[in-house]
Amino acid sequence: MARSNLPIEHAERALLLMSRLQRWAATSVQANQLSGELSLRQLTMLYAIQRGISSPGLLARRLMVTPAVITGMLDRLERQGYVRREPEPDDRRRLRMVLTEAGLAVSEHVRKALTGELAAQLASASPAELKELGRALELMERALGALEQRAPSSPDGGLEDEEERPTRRRRVPAASSRRKKS
Repeated sequence: MARSNLPIEHAERALLLMSRLQRWAATSVQANQLSGELSLRQLTMLYAIQRGISSPGLLARRLMVTPAVITGMLDRLERQGYVRREPEPDDRRRLRMVLTEAGLAVSEHVRKALTGELAAQLASASPAELKELGRALELMERALGALEQRAPSSPDGGLEDEEERPTRRRRVPAASSRRKKS
C-alpha cells in the first residue's frame, strides 16, 4: 500500500468508526434504558451543557436544530428539573443553561455506563496496544481541533467563546396590509 493513500484510508476508517461508535452509544442507551424519561436528543443537550456549551444559540448549532426546537427542549428539561436558566454573569440580558443536580446525575450515569462498557472491551488489549490507541486518539484530537478551527460554523470547536449575534425577527405585516388593493 502506498504511503500517500494512508491518510485517505485512515480518514475514511475514522469516519466509519465514529459513526459506528455513535450508533452503538445510542442503541446502548435505549436498550439499557440508561436515560429514563429523556430522549437521546435531550441527553445530548445535557452532555453539551455539562461540557460548557450553555447558551441556547450555541446549543442550537451544536445539535443542528433551530433555536425554537432548543427552546422547547429546554422548557421540557426545566420542567423535569434537569436544567435551569440563569443570567449570564457578564451580560444579564443573556441567559445560560446550567445543569441541576438531577441533570448532572443522569448525564454522569449515562457517561459512566457507556465508558464502562467500552473500557471492558478495551481491557483485553495489551499495554502496547493501549499506548498505541492513546497516541492515535491524540492524533485524532489534534486533527479535529485543526478542522474545528477552520470551520466557520463548527458545532463544537471555537464556538463556545464566540459572541452570538442577536437574531433579527422578520416583521410580518398586519393582515390589513396584506390584502390586495383593487
